[in-house]
Amino acid sequence: MSTRKSQPSDFRKILDRISHRHDTRRVFDGFTRLAACALAAQTREAEYLDEAKRWEKPDLELFAEALGALVSEMESRPFEDLIGGYYMEFALSHKGQQWNGEFHTPKNICDMMARMLFDLESLPTEGPITVCEPACGSGAMILAVGEACPPELRRRLRVTAIDINRSACDMAFINTTLWGIPTRVIHGNSLPLEFWAAWSNIHYIAPWLPLALRIKTPEAAEQGEPPKPAEREQIKPALVQQELALE
Repeated sequence: MSTRKSQPSDFRKILDRISHRHDTRRVFDGFTRLAACALAAQTREAEYLDEAKRWEKPDLELFAEALGALVSEMESRPFEDLIGGYYMEFALSHKGQQWNGEFHTPKNICDMMARMLFDLESLPTEGPITVCEPACGSGAMILAVGEACPPELRRRLRVTAIDINRSACDMAFINTTLWGIPTRVIHGNSLPLEFWAAWSNIHYIAPWLPLALRIKTPEAAEQGEPPKPAEREQIKPALVQQELALE
């Protein structure tokens, strides 16, 4: 029997195996949608089933294998946006980058910006710490903020992440869920304040409750619905404050 350790699976190569039968972008969107739903602790079951029926059983098995491989690689590369990097390199065409203005911010730049904009010493010693990311992409900046915070502070974060790209919303949901950053992901356009759907990861939903009770809360039942008027009004000043911080 060989004593050599087997090499860990690469989620990229697994997705490539599905891409031999389907368009690469369609495979990526299917993977991120299914992965985000699978990580939502049974609060996005209808959405999962709707996407799953579009694929054959062998494809679904490979998607599950790819998610396991992604999680394993993320464990060895803490708070790094692996899935966003894959999206930019393989799933999004060069023309798509030009037309949509989508560009991946390197981790070292995200880390620097997080240190510049997020002063840990000035934060309140108790209560929630709100963060708004109006064009979150796959969540690289949110990961940088999460990494900059010690665990007890990270649990107090309440991140609102907005993006016009639905695939970006799924990527941000995956990244923030797996790294334990309480995040509300909104599919919408921050400029005209048009919002079409929203999902809260399990760390954001009533974190003071046991998991079995969190998934039964009204917020969990409203996964995928547009933000209500009261939430929209709360987002407005956060966006203005974000613009002032960047000036």
